[in-house]
Amino acid sequence: MGSDQSSGEPDSSIALSVARQVACALLGLAFTLGVPGNLAVVWTVCRRMKAPQPTVLLIVNLAAADLLALLTVPFWIYALTGVWRLGPFVCRTLVWLVNGSMFSSVLIVTLLSAERLVALVRPFQLQRWWHLAGTRRVLVLLWVVALALAAPATLTADPSQCLQRQFSSSQQLVTLLLLETVAGFVGPFTIIAVCSACVRSHLRQLHHPGRRRASRIVTAVVVAFAVCWLPYHLSNGAAVAAELLEASSAELFEWLHYAAEVGHNISAPLAFLASCVNPLLYAFAARRIARAGGLAGLFARMVPSFYSDGAHQVAKQSFGESASGQALGLNSPNPAS
Repeated sequence: MGSDQSSGEPDSSIALSVARQVACALLGLAFTLGVPGNLAVVWTVCRRMKAPQPTVLLIVNLAAADLLALLTVPFWIYALTGVWRLGPFVCRTLVWLVNGSMFSSVLIVTLLSAERLVALVRPFQLQRWWHLAGTRRVLVLLWVVALALAAPATLTADPSQCLQRQFSSSQQLVTLLLLETVAGFVGPFTIIAVCSACVRSHLRQLHHPGRRRASRIVTAVVVAFAVCWLPYHLSNGAAVAAELLEASSAELFEWLHYAAEVGHNISAPLAFLASCVNPLLYAFAARRIARAGGLAGLFARMVPSFYSDGAHQVAKQSFGESASGQALGLNSPNPAS
């Protein structure tokens, strides 16, 4: 993901210079915070958990996607400080990797949100069909889709600057930026928002001591996703509007094009901050047990923490209070299995 450039130089070099300094600071912050955190998640699951549950498998893939995106940060900082000298192949490969990893991250967050809702309203059905083999197949498909969605960005990468994008026509710019925004934000955000609203509504019906804390976590998921990604896709919208209005108003076209260019220089690095917070937002759901077993203990307990409210409600409705304890016991996987 990068900024777009379809016409001449911007009106104010000072504003762009400041924007690039802010971008370097945001990228440096994302790299410093995100790489160690995501490495810790991947290392813990791979080395200390022999057979992670499906939810944990989603989280480790989320951490891997975020880590892959963050490992490209030094190249983008280098590109911001001068002319790109690493060649077109390296540029297009990095553009494909960073876009693919970011699409994967967004899609996995969306899948986690949907899983959270199903775990509350259909816990036993989810336990029956959401197994490791099925999760792996879904993840393979998800990565293939993400890398396919990232492929068009390589066709528009400017090999002389790499951060900039060159479009062969206005139609290509409008099509690719709209595809990026719909597939990377509007669609996933709609699903996340609907799932989160349903989860919050469901939690209000459950007289559970931790429902307020869980509601705050669900809200944080939506807020963090919007804060990190909305500015970038608003910049995409400004670029698309500039192209559509070029014939009707030259002055409005210049203003929108300049706003999109400055906006992309700041908002694209801001999107990297999502790679720092994604794993933490879900870890907070089980933070009360973090003292037992560190990250491995937290991840082993995370699945029951998501399922227990829904399982408890279904058990009470179906079997009565005497059977609810047994149902909850069946819904708690063995951390070592």
